[in-house]
Amino acid sequence: MKNYKYSQLNQRDLISKTSSTSQLATNGNEPVVIDTGMYIRDWRQALRTPPSYRLGNRTIRLQVHLIWPLAVIGAILILLIYIVSNSRFSSRSSINNLDKTAMIFYNHTYPLSSPIISNEMYTYRIGIIADLDTNSRVNGKQAWRSYLMKGYLSYIPSKESITISWDEGPPKELKSSFALKGRGMELSELVVFNGKLLTFDDRTGLVYVIEKDIPYPWLLLVDGDGKTSKGFKSEWATVKDEVLYVGSMGKEWTTAGGDFENNNPMFVKAITVHGEVYHLNWENNFKALRSAIGIEWPGYMIHESGVWSSECRRWYFLPRRCSRERYNETRDEHMGCNYLITADEQFHSIKTVELKPTNVPSTHGYSSFKFLPHSEDRIIIALSTEELNGKTSSFISAFNTNGEMLMSETKIPTSYKFEGLEFI
Repeated sequence: MKNYKYSQLNQRDLISKTSSTSQLATNGNEPVVIDTGMYIRDWRQALRTPPSYRLGNRTIRLQVHLIWPLAVIGAILILLIYIVSNSRFSSRSSINNLDKTAMIFYNHTYPLSSPIISNEMYTYRIGIIADLDTNSRVNGKQAWRSYLMKGYLSYIPSKESITISWDEGPPKELKSSFALKGRGMELSELVVFNGKLLTFDDRTGLVYVIEKDIPYPWLLLVDGDGKTSKGFKSEWATVKDEVLYVGSMGKEWTTAGGDFENNNPMFVKAITVHGEVYHLNWENNFKALRSAIGIEWPGYMIHESGVWSSECRRWYFLPRRCSRERYNETRDEHMGCNYLITADEQFHSIKTVELKPTNVPSTHGYSSFKFLPHSEDRIIIALSTEELNGKTSSFISAFNTNGEMLMSETKIPTSYKFEGLEFI
């Protein structure tokens, strides 16, 4: 009885004393104390005191009020990294797809217009381009010009007969305002590349696209390895495996008296459909070509025409000048070259064919040629020029790769100097 009364009389004290270590429950009218074995702290104190974890002999406390800001910052950083990475991947994928699409859809159209076929005769559209040198400037104007002359070439395979007729009226005048040191539009070659007709200024180094008889610049080619301030002296151009190759004279650059200055004209430019330009040093290749007919320095060979044959997988060249003597600007006018030189891709296997055109003076030299379409690269249509005592003339002829003449050299009815030929 004493114990019961003691419990009633001290109930509040009991609750007060046990509240820190126990939980209180009621059983009827009597309070029941359940010991939990835990120390119940004030919730505000719990928030102020960071939780602790034990690792070995160390106790680590986490600052709760810093965890959430750090977590948010980390999440933002992860999101930004993901977005940037995904964007770069998408960009690279787009560029790669663009490259692949461009290469897949390379325009192989050649010639640009289909031949007319009638009575076993094939008739092709042809064009030639003029290099007027210092006469290209339009009098009193900041403009320069060239001329594009068009005609028809007819071929009868059964007779291997070739005839050419030119359009009536004057040639089409092409104009440009681009020049280098007061000279421009000295156009030296015509070539079809990726379905477009291109021409090349051997003074400024500009590559023009001709559309509807109007030229507009596409690329600028720089001399030598591309690290000079001089335009590339483009002289010939051809397409090999969907890449455009543009070559220069293939001869050391010398003074008028033949003194060596540099090897810049012995570089060749390789151009992709995207306009990427690669500078190729062909010094050894050009030396191998002239060595094939017994010419060594200080002798020389000047190239203004070169074509890659996809049928034969070989290079073909008709040099304009060749001499076993030291270069001399005056004598050079009489150094016309009558050789067809071919080489494999590595310029290891080189063959020569001596051409023997009738009644052709040594002042004539080849400036451009193309294979007759559908002839399996057996028949050559060649353009030759003459520069003598300040006067110029141009001629056209045809022969096969064995050197047999199919059409004798015929004068083009104009005083302009034409240096580029193409089937258009």
